Amino acid sequence: MPIRVIIVDDHPLVRDGLRLTLQQQDDFILVGEAETAAAAVRLAQDIQPDVVLMDLSLPDMSGVEATRQIIAQQPRVHVIALTVHDEPEMLVAMAQAGAHGYILKGARSAELIRAMRTVVATGAVISPEVLPGLLQQYRHLAQTNGSEPHLSAREQEILRLMAAGAANREIAARLSLSTQTIKNLLSVIYEKLGVGNRTAAVVVALEKGLFTQEGGSP
Repeated sequence: MPIRVIIVDDHPLVRDGLRLTLQQQDDFILVGEAETAAAAVRLAQDIQPDVVLMDLSLPDMSGVEATRQIIAQQPRVHVIALTVHDEPEMLVAMAQAGAHGYILKGARSAELIRAMRTVVATGAVISPEVLPGLLQQYRHLAQTNGSEPHLSAREQEILRLMAAGAANREIAARLSLSTQTIKNLLSVIYEKLGVGNRTAAVVVALEKGLFTQEGGSP
């Protein structure tokens, strides 16, 4: 089945470009477009797409709030922020709202297509350009206190691989574990961090200084 996509952006030229990109792919189908956040929430509820490409700067409310409402109503919808904002705070806000991805508008079409496929297949994707700023912002939190959740070395490695965009099968192969074991470990990680998806797990762990992207203990 093709991946069903809704585009949310108040700029017609942006929607035109995204529409053309999707039309050039056999495994995607555009099922709706919205210029406002309110329209996006209604469309997502009516159509229940696989992916929502969400701009963050909308005329009626923020893309963050629209994402929060969409995920609350349709937890299986994958929202990807497609934005010019590269501030780590925006990534954190979108992750907390339930978004599964964060891609900058300067990305190439191939990167966006790959991101949408990755999100549907594995649950999360973050634009590589955003991660360095995120790490820098939370560097001062690298030393955690006793009130923070403790992640084992294996759990930290899983998070590092997830941050690099690895799917469960790839993580299992790298760590010589079964895919089911990785799924079970992810459930433990989610519970420890108080999150519900891969993107939020990576962002929260980075925020709390529980691991470093490069490897090694925080």
